[in-house]
Amino acid sequence: MLETRTGNTLTVESAQAADLYQKAVDLILGSESGAAQALDRALELEPAFALAAAARYCVAKDVGEPGAEIYRALAERASLAASDWEREHVDVLIGIIDQPGATLAKAQTYIETTPADLLVVSQLAGYLLFYGGPHKLEAVLNVFESVEGALSNDWAFLARLGFAASEAGQRTRGRELLERALDIRPQALYSIHGLAHLLHDEGAAEESVKVLEDWLRVHEAGAREGQMYGHVQWHLALAEWQVGDREAAMRRYLAYCAPSTTTCGPILTLADCGGFLLRDYLKSGQASPLQTDVLEHIERVWGMMGHPFVALHVAGLYASAGDLGGLQRCERALLDKAAGGNPDVSLALVSALRDFVAGDYQHAARTLATLSPSARIGIGGSNVERILVDLLETQCNARN
Repeated sequence: MLETRTGNTLTVESAQAADLYQKAVDLILGSESGAAQALDRALELEPAFALAAAARYCVAKDVGEPGAEIYRALAERASLAASDWEREHVDVLIGIIDQPGATLAKAQTYIETTPADLLVVSQLAGYLLFYGGPHKLEAVLNVFESVEGALSNDWAFLARLGFAASEAGQRTRGRELLERALDIRPQALYSIHGLAHLLHDEGAAEESVKVLEDWLRVHEAGAREGQMYGHVQWHLALAEWQVGDREAAMRRYLAYCAPSTTTCGPILTLADCGGFLLRDYLKSGQASPLQTDVLEHIERVWGMMGHPFVALHVAGLYASAGDLGGLQRCERALLDKAAGGNPDVSLALVSALRDFVAGDYQHAARTLATLSPSARIGIGGSNVERILVDLLETQCNARN
C-alpha cells in the first residue's frame, strides 16, 4: 500500500489501517474533527503502525493531551521494523515537535529528498512561523515554494502556500490559492482560517462576517471538534467586534474561544483570549477581572514568558484587567536571566502595557517606538499580532 502524497510504501498489513491513517493525515492538515479517533482505530488494527503512532503523537501534543509520550514511544519502537523512509519520517516529525531547533537542519534536508511529505513540511513551517525571527515570513514562504513541484494541486498545500503568501504581503496570490483550496475541500478549517486571516489583514471586517457565517452555516456540524474550530469562531467574533457588534462578539468569544470553551491548543488559546480581551480593553477603556479559566491558562503557559508572542498575550490579559500587579510579575520574570527566548522584546511589550495601564502613555509610546519592523515580525505568530502591537501604539499616541 502506498502513501498517497509521497508514493512511498507503507509497512502495514491492514489496508483499512492504511486508509484510516491517510484520512487522518488529511484531517490533521485540515484541522478538522476526528483525526485522533481515526488514528486510534488504525492502531487497533495495526498496533505496530509507526506512521500512525507518530501522527497520533502530533495530534496529542498539539492539543496538550495527557499521556502523549505513549504514542511517541510506540512510534519510535515500531519504526525500528519499518522502512528507511518511514523511520526517517518518524524521526524528523517527532524531532520537530520535541526538539525543533536541533532538528531544523535535518528537517530541511529531509524535505529536499521527500518534498511531498506535507505533514513534516507543515510542522517545519509552523515552527518557523513561531520561532523564525525577523526573516520568518520569507523563510516560511520559501519552504512551501521549495516543495511546490511535488504538491502543486494538493488542497492542503495550496492552503498553506496561500496563507504564507498572504502573510508575506502577496494577498492577491494568497487569496487565489486559499480559494482554490476551499474549492477542493470546502470543509477544511485550516483553509477557511487562512482566508479569515487575509480578510482581517485587509481590513475587510464586513466581508469576513459574511464569509465566516456562510461557511459555518454549511460546515459547522462537522467542524465542532476540529482543533481550529475555536479559532475560526474567534475570527468571526473579532470581525463582529470590528463592525461594532460588541455584544455578539463577546457572546461568541465566551461560547467558543475562552480557555474553558475552545477546541484549540494552549498557544492558540492564549492568542485568542489575550488578543480579544486586550483589543476590547484598548478600544473601550473598560478593565474587567480575569475569569478563573484565563488565570489558570496563564499559569499553563507561564514557563514560556521569554517568548515575545507569549509575553504579549499574557501581559495583554493582565492589562485588560487593569492588573498592575500581574504586569509587574511579568516584568520580574523577564528580568530573571533564566527567562530564555527573546527577553528584551518581551520586556518592551510588557513594560509598554504596564505604562499604558498606569496612564503613562508617552513612556509606553516611546518604548514601542524602539521596536523595529523586523523586531515586530520576530514576535512570532501572524500579522494579527503585529496589527495588535500597532493598535496599542496608536492608542498610546492618541492619549498622549
